[in-house]
Amino acid sequence: MIETYSNYKVLPAFGIVVRPSGAGIAVDLQGYEGVTFVFQSGAMGEVAATYTWKLQESDAAGSGYADVAAADMAQGVATVVFNQEVGADANAAKKLGYIGTKRYLKAYCTESTAGTPNSIIVASAVLNVARHLPTS
Repeated sequence: MIETYSNYKVLPAFGIVVRPSGAGIAVDLQGYEGVTFVFQSGAMGEVAATYTWKLQESDAAGSGYADVAAADMAQGVATVVFNQEVGADANAAKKLGYIGTKRYLKAYCTESTAGTPNSIIVASAVLNVARHLPTS
């Protein structure tokens, strides 16, 4: 078995909240060549709600964030969607990969709903291809 534990760094990208919306936590890519954002949902109710996640990028930590172009997303996938009414989206995991060149990224969530949902979705950033090993 190959040991990969020392090759990755995992950071929070969006805290655990009910009904996520807006921008998440800034993730600094310094020292890494790649990052994959992992989104995980918990149990979802029966209210019609959709959560669309995308990534935003910037050269500075505090400002200037803009949506990442599809060309800077792995496999051209620009968004992931969790639909609360679809049973398969409960307790599910989805991912977005970034291949752009900006230093800072944020996960951004938009909710569209026809009621009062109680969905919980969290995001983590998995930094990989570290310039120096092992990672901390």
